[in-house]
Amino acid sequence: MHGKKTQKKAIRQHFREVCFKRDGNKCACCGSTEYLTVHHISPRNEMPSGGYVLENGITVCPECHLKAEYFYGSASNKAWLYFEFTPHELYKLIGSSFDKALAASTKMAH
Repeated sequence: MHGKKTQKKAIRQHFREVCFKRDGNKCACCGSTEYLTVHHISPRNEMPSGGYVLENGITVCPECHLKAEYFYGSASNKAWLYFEFTPHELYKLIGSSFDKALAASTKMAH
């Protein structure tokens, strides 16, 4: 069991590193370099292997992360308020798409 946790941690770390590198260690939405994290554009539960692939991750600051998460929140009927943070728009920012992310995540699962 311990080995599986270590492997999952390594996958998450690699996911963060490659996304940060691709996005130049700045928020891909606003350019901030403060308190960065990586956001799964499509939720982990919708992707094989949790979607820990470059094609499904985007580097974001806390403010942009909240806006991106808003799309999936209980007030998602008002997601148009943050249109630029919809999954489709976030994928466009990194040159990806749901189909590319799904294919990469599926390949990772095998």
